[in-house]
Amino acid sequence: MVQRWRISDVVEGPESWLIFYEPLDDGSEAFAASWPKEAFEIRMAEHGLQTLDEAIEVLLYTPLLHAMHADGQEDALPVLESDAATARARVLGQVAACKERFGEVATSRSAVRRGQADPLQVLRDGVRTDPVRIAAMRLDIDRYLLASERADKE
Repeated sequence: MVQRWRISDVVEGPESWLIFYEPLDDGSEAFAASWPKEAFEIRMAEHGLQTLDEAIEVLLYTPLLHAMHADGQEDALPVLESDAATARARVLGQVAACKERFGEVATSRSAVRRGQADPLQVLRDGVRTDPVRIAAMRLDIDRYLLASERADKE
């Protein structure tokens, strides 16, 4: 059975964002995940994500991906890839597999249709990303991966 969650609140702290998950099904307990403010740009650089909404989705699913991995499902955790396009395809595929087989976070759009406020809007309004900084991070990642690949060949 796929567990279902909804984001009940998002709180901005001085250095991080705290995201609260509430179960929509019986048998699960509420939990919270904390992300440093720079996590959105870091994920965009690591996984070649192209929009803030993609970064938000990947970060929302990261706790579920870790639980999915702990549940014995291999290849559930994002890893660095040698090119951004491959990294993006892989992480978005992992999120899709998580939704299908393990756990799903109810989209904020469904909450809005029911007349509730979108708790993710605070992220869309408050998170700032700098494309130059993201590109610089990706270059650092590429350099690291290239150096690791060369070291493995020696």
